[in-house]
Amino acid sequence: MSTVSHASAPQGWQGYYKGECELITPKRGSFNRFAMALEVTDVNDQKADWVITYGEGKMQQVRNYTLQSIDKSLGHYAIDENNGIVIDQYLVGNEFMSLFEIGSSKIQATYTLDTNGTLDVSMETFTFDPIREKKVGPYTVANYALKVKQKCRLFKW
Repeated sequence: MSTVSHASAPQGWQGYYKGECELITPKRGSFNRFAMALEVTDVNDQKADWVITYGEGKMQQVRNYTLQSIDKSLGHYAIDENNGIVIDQYLVGNEFMSLFEIGSSKIQATYTLDTNGTLDVSMETFTFDPIREKKVGPYTVANYALKVKQKCRLFKW
């Protein structure tokens, strides 16, 4: 593993990961499989390339994002989609985690880097509006319906 400066991409994340994803819903189960790759390369002390590729051949979609270091002491990073969208994420141990809203959905994304060289990616998409909400004492408890789960296993190449 290369030595990484204080504010650059986290040590151990640099590399090219490739594998397969599946889409799963509570009603349909697994209904679609597709290729995914993630390439993380150091650019400078504050940023790294975070390039996601979905699909292969003519169906391939490349997304050239940038991983930004916001506050490494807090594990705070962000994925800049380079189109006006910036998704804050937090590094806890070996996992990048984020929760964001877009359109009519809330999305929880987790990237888990395993010591064996695999990268597990999980993105759960929930309804934006609660399906159940209850005021209990000073708290409001809101629940959201799962729309779809994207589950991926990528291997370091």
